[in-house]
Order: sequence, then C-alpha cells, then structure tokens
Amino acid sequence: MSSLRKRITPILSQVPLRQVLVIPFVLQIFAVVGLVGYLSYRSGQQAVTDLANQLMEETSDRVKDNLGSYFALIASVNHNNGTILQKNLIDIYDLPKIQNYFVEQNKIFPTLSTVALANEEGDFLSVEQQRPDTLVIRKLDASQDPGFYRYFANENGENLELQEIRNDYDPHNDPPGNPWYKATRKARQGNWSLVVSLSKGKNQPEIHIAHMLPLYDAQEQFQGVSVVTSALIETGQFLASLNVGTKGQVFLIEPNGLLIATSTEEVPFEPQPRNELAENVDVQHRRLSATQSQNEITRATTEYLLNTKHLLTNTTQSQAFEFRFKSERYLAQVMPLQGKLNWRIVTVVPESDFMAEISANTRITIFLCLVALLVAIILGVLTARWITQPILKLNQAAKSLREGQWEQEAEVDSSRQDELGELAQSFSTMATQLQAAFKTLEQRVAERTFELTESNRQLAVAKEKAEVANQAKSAFIANMSHELRTPLNAILGFSQLLTSSPELTSEHRDSIRIINQNGEHLLSLINNVLDLSKIEAGKTTLNPQNFDLWNLLDQTVDMFRLRAENQGLQLRLEREPNVPHCLYTDFLKLRQVLINLLNNALKFTTEGSVTLRVTTKLSIVNGQWSFVNGHLSFVNGHSSFVNSHLSLANNHVSSVNNQVKDQQATTKDKRPTSNNKGQMTKDKRQMTIQFEVEDTGSGIATEDLDQLFQAFSQTQTGKDTQEGTGLGLAISRQFVQLMGGEIKVKSQVGVGSSFIFDIQALLGDITKIAPNQPTCKIIALAPNQPYYKILVVDDKATNRQLLIKLLNPLGFLLREATNGEKAIAIWQEWEPDLIFMDMQMPVMDGYQATRQIKRGTQAHSTVVIALTASVLEEEKSIVLSAGCDDFVGKPFRGSVIFDMLTKHLGVQYICEATHETLVKAPSYDLKATELKLMPTDWLTQLYQASTALNEELILSLLQPIRERYPPLATALTDLVHQYRFDKIKKLIEECNGELRIEN
Repeated sequence: MSSLRKRITPILSQVPLRQVLVIPFVLQIFAVVGLVGYLSYRSGQQAVTDLANQLMEETSDRVKDNLGSYFALIASVNHNNGTILQKNLIDIYDLPKIQNYFVEQNKIFPTLSTVALANEEGDFLSVEQQRPDTLVIRKLDASQDPGFYRYFANENGENLELQEIRNDYDPHNDPPGNPWYKATRKARQGNWSLVVSLSKGKNQPEIHIAHMLPLYDAQEQFQGVSVVTSALIETGQFLASLNVGTKGQVFLIEPNGLLIATSTEEVPFEPQPRNELAENVDVQHRRLSATQSQNEITRATTEYLLNTKHLLTNTTQSQAFEFRFKSERYLAQVMPLQGKLNWRIVTVVPESDFMAEISANTRITIFLCLVALLVAIILGVLTARWITQPILKLNQAAKSLREGQWEQEAEVDSSRQDELGELAQSFSTMATQLQAAFKTLEQRVAERTFELTESNRQLAVAKEKAEVANQAKSAFIANMSHELRTPLNAILGFSQLLTSSPELTSEHRDSIRIINQNGEHLLSLINNVLDLSKIEAGKTTLNPQNFDLWNLLDQTVDMFRLRAENQGLQLRLEREPNVPHCLYTDFLKLRQVLINLLNNALKFTTEGSVTLRVTTKLSIVNGQWSFVNGHLSFVNGHSSFVNSHLSLANNHVSSVNNQVKDQQATTKDKRPTSNNKGQMTKDKRQMTIQFEVEDTGSGIATEDLDQLFQAFSQTQTGKDTQEGTGLGLAISRQFVQLMGGEIKVKSQVGVGSSFIFDIQALLGDITKIAPNQPTCKIIALAPNQPYYKILVVDDKATNRQLLIKLLNPLGFLLREATNGEKAIAIWQEWEPDLIFMDMQMPVMDGYQATRQIKRGTQAHSTVVIALTASVLEEEKSIVLSAGCDDFVGKPFRGSVIFDMLTKHLGVQYICEATHETLVKAPSYDLKATELKLMPTDWLTQLYQASTALNEELILSLLQPIRERYPPLATALTDLVHQYRFDKIKKLIEECNGELRIEN
C-alpha cells in the first residue's frame, strides 16, 4: 500500500489543485447520467425498428392489393371486349362502332390509359384518355387509306382535331423486330407485356403495361388482338399517393433490377425521342435500371438488393433488411407481386423518420447531462476558488510580469499581513516602473505598424488596378489586331493578285505596288503593337534555329538598298571575314531588330551614308577555333595562327571556313540552353556577335536618350518628321535582351548616331538549314493529277473572292460557304478534298463546324486548314485542338496557300519560270568585271530588256550562256527572280562606262 502511494503521489503533485478538487466530482455525475441516457436510446431504437417493419408491411400489402385489383380490372375489361368482338356483337372490322364502344369504356373506366384493337386486315384503332375532357384517337383503316391518323376529341369522341398523319405504321410489325401482334397470336392466350406508346406523338414516347388478348371467331380462325394498357407513370402516381413516412418511398422493380414505377414521381424510362422508328418504339432500349435512378435512395437500395441475390429471388414471402447510406440507417422491405407479373415491391424508410421523438428524448437527456455537469463544474470551481484564490493571485501576478503585462497588479486581501502580501506589493511596484518604459516603445511600434499596413494596402489596390488595366489593354489589342487583319487580308491579297496580271500598265503596277507596300507597313505596325503587348505580358520566348547569317545580312541590306539610292544615300555592309556563315539563335527576332534599326537610320538620314557593321568574338576551347578581336588561334593542336590579323581574300576565307566546318564535324552538336524566361544562358562554347548600325543623320539630343527605348515615346527628331509609333526600339531592346545581349546608343546632334548591340549564339549546323525553295509564278496544275475539290468557308465575301480568284485559274474545283452550318451541308453532299475554314463566323463558327466534320464518317479524307486573323500562339493551339490539320494567319500570301495544298494534298504545279534544282545555290557575289567577258551586243540587249522589265527576254538571253558561264547565269537569274532589274543595269554600266546603250 505504501509503495502504491509513493507512485501516485508524484503524479498527483503535478496536477493543479483546482483540477484535483473539480474533476472527480464531475466524472461521477457524467458517468451516471450518460449510462441512463444510453440505455434509454437503445430501447427506443428497437421500438422504432419494430414500428418501421409494421409500416412497411402494411404499405407493401396495400400496394400489392391495389395493383392486383387494378391489373385484374385491366384483364377483365380486355376479356369483356374480346367476348363482345368474338361473338360478333360488334363487327371486328366496323371501326366506327368499335370507336364509339371504346369511348364509352373510357367513361366507365377512367383509370385505364388505352383501349385498342388490331385485326387481320391491318386495321388499328385505339382510344386513350389523355385528360379528363380530352381523348386521343388513333386510327388506321388499311382498306381505305394507308395513313395512320391521330386525333384529339372531347370526352364523347366528337369534335375530332387532326394532329398527325403517319405512313410508317404497321400494327402487325410494331415494334419492328418483336411485334406484339405476332407474339400474342402465337401465344393463343392473354399475356402481359411492356410496350412503347406514341399516342402523344413521336416526340413523347411512353411505356405502358399492356394486356394482350388474341381474338378468334366461331371457327377458331384468328381475327385480331384486343389491348388494354395502363401508363407506368400513372402507376407511379398511385405509389406517390401512399404515405411512407416523411422521406420514405416505394418502388417497383423486376428481379434483374429494371425500374417499373416509383413514388418519387420520377419517369421510370428513357423519354428522349429517337429519329429511327424502330429505336423510338423499342421498349428494351428505353428501360432504365433502378441503379440509374435520379433518386440516390432508390439507387442505393437497388444496389444493395442486387448484391444480396436471395432478396430478389424469393417469390413467396416478403423480407425485411436494413442498410446504411451516407452515415444514415435505412429500413427496407421487399415483397413479390403474385401473378403473371414477376415484379417486386420495395419499401424503404430512413430511420430518422421514426426517430424524431426518440431523438427529442435523447436531446433532453443530453441537455440534462450538460446541466448536471455545469452545476457540478460551478460548485467545484467555487470550492476550488475559495481554497486556492490567494495562491492563484500571486501565481498570476508572476506570469503577467513574465509575459510583459505590466498594467496588472498582484492583489490579495487587505487583511493579510503575511509574507504573501509583502511579495504582492513588491510585484506591483516593479510592474509600475517597467510599464512606463515599455509604453513609449509600444506606441512607436504601433505607429510604424499602422503606416506599413496602410502602405501595403495602397500598393495592393494599385497592383490590382494595374493588372485589370493591363488585361483590358491586352484584350483590346488582340481584338483590334483581329479586326484590322481581316481587311488587310483583302488589301494585300488582291494587290498581289493584280501584280501578276499581264494586262497592267507600268503606272498601274506602280500604284498597286504602293498599295501593297503600305499594307505591309500597316501590318508591321500591328505586329509591333502585338509584340509589345506580348513582351509586357511576359509571353515572349526565344525560338532558336539554324540559319545562314551571311544570307540574312545580304537580304536585309538589299531590302533597303533601293530606298537608300532613291534618297541619295550610301548603304554599306561591313562584316569581318571571321563572322560565321551559320548560326543557331532566334532568326526572326534578330531579323526584326536589324530591320528596325536600318529603317530608323534611313528615316532620319538625309545625306551621307548608313553602315551595318558586324564583328564577332568566339571563344571555344579543347581543340576548337577561337576568334578574339579579329584574330584566329587554334588551341591544343593541329595549326597556329596566333597574333596574325585575318585580312584574307575570298579564297582564303573559304579555306578557313572549310577548316572550321571540318573541326565542327568532330565535335558534338551543342545548342545554347534557355533559362525560365526564354533568354540565352551563357556557356564557354558560346560566341558573342556584335552588330552596329551607324548613320550620318540628324542625331539624338542628350536629354532624349533616357526615353529612347520606352514604348510609344519619340525623340524631338521623330516628332519633327512625324513618322513612327515609338515601338521599334522598345521591341528591339527586349528581343536583344532575350538573345543574351544589350543594346546601346552613341549619338551627337548634327553628326549622326550609332546603335550597337550584341547577342549570344552558337555555331549552327549547315546541314539543318532548310534549303530555299525556288520562287516562280505558278500558272497551272501539273498534268496527271486528280481534280482537287476545295471548299472555301468565310462570312466575308472579300475573303472568299480572294481565295477563289487565287485558285480558280489553276483548275481547282471550288465551292464556297458563308458559315459553318452551310459548310457542313456542302461537305456532306460534295465531299471536298480540303476546306479553308474561317474560325469566326455567325450562325456556326469554324470550331464547331470542324468538330462535326472530324466526327463524320468521311472526315478521314477531308483536310481542314484554319484561316484566322488571330496570330496568338494560344489561339493556334485552340484551333489545332478543335481538329484542324493546319493553321494559316491572315493576311496570307498566295505562296502560303499553294504550300498548304502541296503539304496536305501533294499538289504539283507548273511554273512560268522554273529552277534547274530545288535547292538554291549559295549566295554568289556578282562583280561587274565578270560581265566584261560577254559580247557588247549581248550586254546591250540585256540592258534594254532590264530597262523594259522584260523578264522573259532576260531569261532567254541567259539560256545560251548557262553551260559556259554557270555562276554568272545563276547569279543573273536570281536577280531576275528578285526583280532587281536596277542592279543588272548598274552592273552593266559599271562594266563598261564607254558602252553606248540605246533605250
């Protein structure tokens, strides 16, 4: 005993004194009251179970008796009808008399749904009571008219109103495949069956339970079938009239779980109409399993029954069972319906319907327990407080001081003069002194906290407003771009078509060229605004690829050369020999930056020159080439050209490039990586390429340099010229930064400006550069091809006309549609090979039309190309996910359309002028001295043909020299295809200044 006390004493010493006094008393009260409440609850729950079983037994018996009486009435009425017809009291072929008789029967037995008759002549008559004052009469008099008529009539069968005429009804084959007429004739006795009734029309099918009776005459000759039916919905209405608790229900099912009727007033079959008559009247396709019911209690009960097979297979007596669903207990009973109908009556009631009173008593018991506990706790607390109050006050004072609550004082009874009173007084004095020191500090902290909170709130509001404004701006820009690209498609498309017309005069051709150029300029402005919007939204990424840098530089400079000459300016390209031919970086962004800078330079330069200067710094270790400040060295092996400047002629440059190419072939293909923002990351194998655009223009003032790269801002020089949008340099800077570099500017007013930027790139793989396809004017389809059928779908007539005028002269079979709905109709009828589909159209847009086409049976043979004015990447993804095979943005060039036809249909064309090879030869730098080898007469004819812009004559002059001077012929041919007749004339003039040219 003493050892037990020693073990318990340390544990109890850790429990607060107040809890030691209160807890034992509270536990005693709780145990006694809780035990009494539990026993009371268990007794009430058993009583509820017994009461629920009695209720369900009574409900099932009532359903069984009522349904038995109701179905007996149906069978009795049908037998009476059969007797009258078989004894020839009413001629079975006298449909008017039979109709009057059936109308009277509906008055006598208003609970019946339909009374009907079908005879051997193919006649059919049915009278159905749809409403108390309305009958539906359906009649087929095969000897008079093959039409099956459906009428509305009053309760006397008068005032017929024709509702429908059908020519597809045969009572001997209803439903097709399993007709009830033939089944009844074969059975030779009355039987029950579920049938689909269309008495309310094809769009309102209903399932009825029907009693079928075969009719025979005195000679036992089969005469027809008498039918009396009842709608399953009416059976459900009867079940709904039963009182099965608050949330209880009763329903009828077959042993396999198929639903017959339910008290929840749910339609126990699939009511949706079908297009095909056989499917519309097929009762098996319309049956619903009770596990598919919309009512979750019906589903849960049926699933339990199907998982417990013996509950449904018992055909003699009712069985009670229970289950839990969603943490609630349900009491249920299943009873077989005796007779020819092998149905089961299922009654289910939630326990909560009967537990209301028990639950109320339980709540009272719990309440009394809580009251008793509360009283016990109050008494225990008061007792403990009276005992422990002085000690607790001192303890609380010490804790308050520890937690910094200086304003609280340790108070004890004033009558106490012992050590505890002195200790409390000491605590109070110390708290007062510390409170003064901390009060000032807390006030300062509170002020700073308030200021910070207010600042954060203002920042959050400003951020939210900025995000909303940015989203609105992006949406506006995207919509405006879409709206502007649609008319631009017509402007650029028709101007390109007119340019190729041989009937145009030179003056008209120049006018059209001006229209086209201005349209292209407007398109570039739209693209600039879109690029800026994507940059601000953080959606611009780097798309590196292999490309020929020298070819890019030549093409870019040639693009502006004619403009420079017209302005009287010198346009020069200066690139060091060590600049590599092939690079791996974002070709389109680099090209855009160069175009923006050259365009600005020419715009603000009135005299002097514009120079594009390109240098490189390449550092590659481990036996690879190293270009540093215009010097070449080969590290760790093979050769050394250290500290020798590369002033090489063209043949030496070619030799060095071949060596570099051989060295690259021995190394692995390396590519620059990208960080999470799409920018180029640096590694030791990268090169830095520097570009400089220098002009002798008006220059930029120092105060304008800070806003030079801001969007929609212009320098004073730009405002004076009244040109530009202020976007070019802002976009260029972002693109340069994406490529791992930075752009800088040096300028002096009146002297000129110099824009310098560098990018990070790798040597590219020349084998991965796509060859330039030959440019030629397509005049017809190649022979021995099928007739391709092309469907053009667009709600804008101009867009349709553009494609029609582009493709019609070549021999394509063309049709057009103004919306997706018409496109589907033409596609089903015509089965085109390819569809050009606009995505934004009224009535039905291109997305929905494409999905329907791709779901069609012949969709595998039809290619759908999306035409859209949106150029956003996410739009392209949406278009392709809708089922389109490819994507073309508006405005488009004719060559893009022809390429799409070749890509997806394999179309081949005949060109007005063709190349000998599909791959364009490397760029050949044609010199004027090479033309001195040619005869003077030949040069004179070439000069005159260039002056007259006669492409055919020039090509005919080049044909005889191809074998002897292939590089010269190829270079001149390229200039012809580029329409650089001015360059040909200039080369001839430089070749021989003394040559007399007669125009």
